[in-house]
Amino acid sequence: MRLKAVDMASPAWEVISDDVLVPRRTRHGVVASDVMVFGRKRRITRPAPADMATAASAVRRPASAVADGPMEKRARTASEIKARDEAEARIINNLPKATAVVVRVDPPQPKPTNTALPTDEPKTSTAKPSTKENPAAKENPATKDSINTKMPSKPKAPKKHATEPDPTPVSYGALAALDEGMARAHKHSRKRARDAQTLLKRAVGVGDVKFFNRLIRDFGNNKQLGFAEEAFRRIVEVKGLKRNVYSHTNMLNACVRVGELDKARVVWSNMLAEKNADMHPNEVTYTVFIKGLAQNGELDEATALLEKMCAHDSEAAPNVRTFSTLLRNCVRHADGINADRCFELMRDAGVTPDAASFEYLIKTKCAAFDAVGAWSAHAEMEREYLDATPQALAALATVSSITGDVTKARAACVAAKTAIEANGAGVVLSTEGSDDGGLFRKGLGSGSVGMDDDDDDVDDDFLEKEPPQRNNDNSGEYMSESVCAFLRLRNSDAARQVAEVEEFLGKGDTHVNAVAADVNNGHDHKKSPVAVVEGTGDRLDFSALFGNGGTVLPTKLEVCSGMGDWVVNRSIGDKSKCDWLAIEMRRNRVRMTWAKGVRARLTNLAVLRGMAHEMISSRVNDETLTEVHVNYPDPPEWVGSKQCLVDFDFLKETHRALRKEDGYLTLVTDDPGYAMRMCRELSKVPELFTPTAPDGKPFVAGVPENYGGSYFDEMWKNGRQTDRYYMRYKAVKSH
Repeated sequence: MRLKAVDMASPAWEVISDDVLVPRRTRHGVVASDVMVFGRKRRITRPAPADMATAASAVRRPASAVADGPMEKRARTASEIKARDEAEARIINNLPKATAVVVRVDPPQPKPTNTALPTDEPKTSTAKPSTKENPAAKENPATKDSINTKMPSKPKAPKKHATEPDPTPVSYGALAALDEGMARAHKHSRKRARDAQTLLKRAVGVGDVKFFNRLIRDFGNNKQLGFAEEAFRRIVEVKGLKRNVYSHTNMLNACVRVGELDKARVVWSNMLAEKNADMHPNEVTYTVFIKGLAQNGELDEATALLEKMCAHDSEAAPNVRTFSTLLRNCVRHADGINADRCFELMRDAGVTPDAASFEYLIKTKCAAFDAVGAWSAHAEMEREYLDATPQALAALATVSSITGDVTKARAACVAAKTAIEANGAGVVLSTEGSDDGGLFRKGLGSGSVGMDDDDDDVDDDFLEKEPPQRNNDNSGEYMSESVCAFLRLRNSDAARQVAEVEEFLGKGDTHVNAVAADVNNGHDHKKSPVAVVEGTGDRLDFSALFGNGGTVLPTKLEVCSGMGDWVVNRSIGDKSKCDWLAIEMRRNRVRMTWAKGVRARLTNLAVLRGMAHEMISSRVNDETLTEVHVNYPDPPEWVGSKQCLVDFDFLKETHRALRKEDGYLTLVTDDPGYAMRMCRELSKVPELFTPTAPDGKPFVAGVPENYGGSYFDEMWKNGRQTDRYYMRYKAVKSH
């Protein structure tokens, strides 16, 4: 097999991306877009200009490894695959801004003069030059069949503009060869794909709808939406089988789990349209769809559906989990109106609220800065002989302190400390040398701080079966190690919040009253020290936004700022030196970031609420930012999801907003799969961004000292998940 250098503008082979369909099987073809491809027939890599023959030799596969059809056995050994990927990694590390790629082509025809490409390739491809046209091959016959290092004689392609991404990104295999964590993630993804295909084939052979329903459920819980859809489709392809209410409910849950509300609506509508007496939605089906609506912000529609369930002629009655599902999402959107309505419906339906229901109500009131309503919910909780969690009490302490009720704030602090001691899980000790008083490392959006619900989002993923441990309170009850670890993190979050409240109250009545006046006036008051901008609109004048009297300081941006701890800490350190913007989508997080900025009396911080792509595009002027930080973004729920923050459009808008002289983009994640995806997106636009790592790698393993951490950062460490990836890129400006 020979390797041929061709122009990147017109590759000889069709480019196959790494995150598309898995190989089809002969009889049971799988169409799924939530796994990485394996066993690819064609591969494209970028060569280093020096020693290209050596690189080609390292990455060349044996002829038996390119057999037609995905069902053919590959004659690859583990060492051959490892050698190929390591060679690709070396190529990437030494890659300059080249204009050529290396493309694998079929072996030459017996006659050297007849070397045209196969007939199924584009006719625009140039034929392979003979040795007469290749002086390098004449001088060294040994290299005749290894590589042609001379560029084709066709005219040079015009300079590429940043209107569409480069179709030849760095491969997952090459990235996996650079890092152990990425290699694990890549291997795990391949294994999941193979296992899923095996299970689908087995389900067809078994021919039992219960088997298919379990597969749909498991694929959905694992966020493998493509495979769940395939299993759902194949039910009716098996003779004698038909979908039932459980098939639709599990498929609905699979869509909701990955945030695909449009797909969930289709499943829901099709289910209602079925003329089958056994196809009526049950309470689980309703609960799942309410969850999908609520977590997408459609709280009014979710509440209306809940009201339908509560009607006397309803086919399914709600349970406490149904109500808690809606309440939980009221926290995210600081929606006290729908939370109150939910509690009214719960009482009318005769369903007794549990501790989780009351905690969500308290958190919702706190997120809306309704201290009176929050304490009222707490009082009702006590009348039901239910104990509040440390985080709920920390939320009460926070909202009371920033609204000026010092007495209740101190009482809540004491109650939170008592609750931490009572559950016996302890707290997480911080990293040595941190600046949080020996309790918890400060940094990015530190989780719920008692007023959010992200801690509950990780229950299914983080709480795994472990050997049981006896509680410290000698109650005779057992608690698994994973539950202890999770409670320790919640305790630590609450304890840190309590410490911040006590520190704030220690600054004196004058300071506390000034903050309370701003908080009670609201974020939209013209005298608020921290501005809040809602939604898209006109481009912002930073000098007016930050009130610098016409002076424009360097401006930096954090995208998806969470609860705002990281950006607030950076703003405190950059007082009078630069201004900070924070973009966040969820209302409760925006309010907490604003409140923390007000509490710190910051004037160099502003918060934008909305989707990152839209806010940068509509609100930020050209070349006005010196730095853009994306810290621990939520990874796409599944590989096929379009809900991905770091994509080509985001990179293009970020590049436009960064300054020419000193514009930098920094990305930090603890997810190896997302790190690879971000590196691939950046590799598509070398004309926009270039890596700053000393060795030219697309990422650096680990995070710089004192960069900052997060609630989830500490949680994954506590769960022995320690992979961290730091990507810093310089914006390339040609003008």
